[in-house]
Amino acid sequence: MATLILILLALLIAYVILHPKSPERVSPKKQVPIKTSKFKKPDFEIYPAKPIPPRRPISKNKQTPVVKNHPKVALIIDDLGYHMDTAKKILNLDAVLTCSILPYSPHQKEIIALAKKKGFQVMLHLPMEPNEYPDVNPGPGALYTAMTPDERIRQLKADLDSMPNIIRGVNNHMGSKMTTLSDQMNQIFTVLKKRGLFFVDSRTTAASQCRSSARLFKLPFAERDVFLDHIQTKDAIRHQIEQLINTAKIYGKAVGIAHPHDITYEVLKEALPAIKKQIKLVPASEIVEVL
Repeated sequence: MATLILILLALLIAYVILHPKSPERVSPKKQVPIKTSKFKKPDFEIYPAKPIPPRRPISKNKQTPVVKNHPKVALIIDDLGYHMDTAKKILNLDAVLTCSILPYSPHQKEIIALAKKKGFQVMLHLPMEPNEYPDVNPGPGALYTAMTPDERIRQLKADLDSMPNIIRGVNNHMGSKMTTLSDQMNQIFTVLKKRGLFFVDSRTTAASQCRSSARLFKLPFAERDVFLDHIQTKDAIRHQIEQLINTAKIYGKAVGIAHPHDITYEVLKEALPAIKKQIKLVPASEIVEVL
């Protein structure tokens, strides 16, 4: 009997050694990064490596009605707050733009002041956990899936409070993991609903659950149709601009997202006269709707 007990005890010890505590049971607080002080500039939304396909088809066909009278386009400039020189050039273009600013960014106040002077709408570019985390850092103020609901809501409120009352809406920075989780997005949209804000899904993943959460909370909502500068060549950006215009002509409205790259500025400066002949550039608030 004693021998049997010793054998069972040995087997139990071996099992504990070979089967450590699973990651899912680790306290969420231990998984959340404590410091982000080393974060210098944003990782632009280049993840995943391949562009996310558009939610809506953009090729014309006989069954798709084409809107000819003043289709609307909201052009959102993401990741503002770090690259001030390029941001100034883009925001000084002769166009109606929507500025999406990262929380706690070094030039946040300057960008807001410039946007206000130009009459541009301002959004919070809310950092969320991507699938590539921790290799990819979403930056200060990020919301992580390992956070408890209280931690997540507290961080979200702090991010919103870090911006003045000028902000009208929110869109996600990264978030290819966070936006696939309905419970987490429901928590986030509860706060946005109470504050009277809209949400634009940047659609960094085709598995995003933002639309269903927005429908549940009757939150004014829209989705990104085209990333203009996912591939940073002039020909690629021109092609994406064409796709954005085609989408607006077919569906009456569309959302494009660009970033403060020098090459993006150069192409937009060259293309804007032709763009404005085909569509009407409007603030993001004119594109969102309650589903």
